[in-house]
Amino acid sequence: MFTDLMFRERRGELLPEGVAIDAQGDPTRDPSLARRGAVLSFGGHKGFALGLAMTALGVLAGSGEDAEGAGYLIMAIRPDLLVPLDDYRREVSAMIERLRSTPRQSGVEEIRIPSERALRERARRLRDGIDLDRAIYDALRSMAM
Repeated sequence: MFTDLMFRERRGELLPEGVAIDAQGDPTRDPSLARRGAVLSFGGHKGFALGLAMTALGVLAGSGEDAEGAGYLIMAIRPDLLVPLDDYRREVSAMIERLRSTPRQSGVEEIRIPSERALRERARRLRDGIDLDRAIYDALRSMAM
């Protein structure tokens, strides 16, 4: 989220309501004030717990020493060591279908699974090209010369 804050700050864009607080703990839509405060977790106390668990795992990747709290941890799990692979695939597919069949609120066209939007966006960008922010484009051009 820190990178998103810097990007929005550079572009002069506001944050959505309710996603950040400033250094005094007051709600803010200003990304520069949010960088000095905090970005709030999604999902209430359960979202906070999930975020805390992920941050704790990030310490394994060295993020505990980083002032910005950034680190990368890659985990690989072989499901077939725990359950037969065909059973795992069948159960996960059934779970996804149950999620997709959940009644949706008015105006919600589909229930997406994590990474679906990114995969669609990648396909679109491969087909149509990539739009670059002018400041990023200019910076890349100046580095290339």
